[in-house]
Amino acid sequence: MELPVLKPKFEILIVDDVKDNLLALNAILERDDVKVYQALSGTLALEMMLEHDFCLAILDVRMPGMSGFQLAEFMRGSKKTKNVPIIFVTATAKEQNFSFKGYERGAVDFLLKPLDTQAVQSKANIFIELFKQKKELKDQLETIAGLIESLTNSKDAAEKANISKSQFLANMSHEIRTPIGAILGFADLMKNPNNTAEENQNYIGIVDRNSQQLLRLIDDILDLTKAEAGWMAIDRIEFSLGDLLTEFNSIMTFKAEEKGIAFRLTTETHIPDIVKTDNGRLRQILNNIVGNALKFTSKGGVELKVAFENPTLRFTIVDTGLGISSEQECRLFKPFGQADSSTTRKFGGTGLGLVLSRRISEALGGKLELVCSKQDVGSTFMFEINSPLLPNAKMVGRDTLKTMISEAVEYRKDGSFLKGLKVLVVEDSPDNQILIHMYLEKEGAEVTVVSDGSQAVKNALTDEFDVVLMDIQMPVLDGHEATKILRTAKFMKPIVALTAHAFKEEQEKCTASGFTDFLTKPIKRSVLIDVLSKYVPASN
Repeated sequence: MELPVLKPKFEILIVDDVKDNLLALNAILERDDVKVYQALSGTLALEMMLEHDFCLAILDVRMPGMSGFQLAEFMRGSKKTKNVPIIFVTATAKEQNFSFKGYERGAVDFLLKPLDTQAVQSKANIFIELFKQKKELKDQLETIAGLIESLTNSKDAAEKANISKSQFLANMSHEIRTPIGAILGFADLMKNPNNTAEENQNYIGIVDRNSQQLLRLIDDILDLTKAEAGWMAIDRIEFSLGDLLTEFNSIMTFKAEEKGIAFRLTTETHIPDIVKTDNGRLRQILNNIVGNALKFTSKGGVELKVAFENPTLRFTIVDTGLGISSEQECRLFKPFGQADSSTTRKFGGTGLGLVLSRRISEALGGKLELVCSKQDVGSTFMFEINSPLLPNAKMVGRDTLKTMISEAVEYRKDGSFLKGLKVLVVEDSPDNQILIHMYLEKEGAEVTVVSDGSQAVKNALTDEFDVVLMDIQMPVLDGHEATKILRTAKFMKPIVALTAHAFKEEQEKCTASGFTDFLTKPIKRSVLIDVLSKYVPASN
């Protein structure tokens, strides 16, 4: 068995313009742990110095082109070679001026020609040993520095973990105590024998709502505990994906409208009508991610996109909410906190939703990730689950799903969808006044109609309206000017523009004037109701 060839540890550079001198010096320095590099000129020596870490340089003084002294000056001027020990080889070192010149150039010693083998080896051994000790010391310092850095990082990580856990426990305490406080308080009120049936019914509703909130919180904690321990149960069954999405769309649309924002469900590809996965866990992820998007979005809206590429079912959630900073991204999928504690104070929640959703998606053979986010612009999340196409499944197109969703929400447009909404309609056309009034009144809205912008300003500032429907082109005062006056007067309610112009420039002008929304003529009843439904007070 052949032993491996050891790589030389120590490199020495010898420079002389006479080949025989190099060979002789090389023979003297040769040993197992030394590699000698030979250069016939100063130029070649400089090239070698760029590639190697020499422990010693032995330079002949008298050479054509670049002398040993000149080469030494170059070496001392370079960061890489300024600390390499230099021994000059000369036949005239006994001359005092010559010696001074050598030491000025950085020499640590001289060798006299003809070379004394023992002297050369002795000096070389000293510098090799010094280099070895220096290298060992450097390695030790680097090891110590690494340990210090590691300890510092561990200390910082531990402190951050403790802070995160403390914040988490504080948040958890708040999230648990809040519904418990409501349950205990209203349960105590229900003991009063003088309560009316209506009062007790209201109290029961509050107790039930807070009980459900507390139950969801406990379920999240238990689910995360199971997921961390690898005990999460997955129950894959066949079910209608279209039905799940239709029901989910109805719930999220309602929640979005309560906040005055939009929710939209779209399909990017055909999707299977029947899938086999854990129905409840899929709903749990959707509720967590889309629910978060709605929670942190105060204007604009949230879109859920669904796509299927066998065997992967993909869901993409896009919102126009707060957005997430790069610093917050690092904590996003950790079990002990939301983006930051101020977020928790403002919006509530335990910060368990994302980490739990990631664990569930992984258990379903997929993943959850933040695709992109920008503060004050919005975020995009994407999660996938593994759900191979079933033999009995049919692919459902975008139009089919859209029809299912439309039919599911049609019941909401039965004459009570805008119940209690107070609308100020500003329109100079008598026919349009009658038409819009009938549309809104049939949907349960309370309608006041005026004919120009001046009347609109007066009525909006003296009466309580939930929304203003403002025509653009009117006598006396047009819609743009009226809206600017209202906004200057701190009128903060939504103002929806009615215009015959559908151009982008007109929309931009409306936005600049202070309009909240935009409708084009001729007015479609369904579109009008959809837009105004966003502004129905939550109490209604």
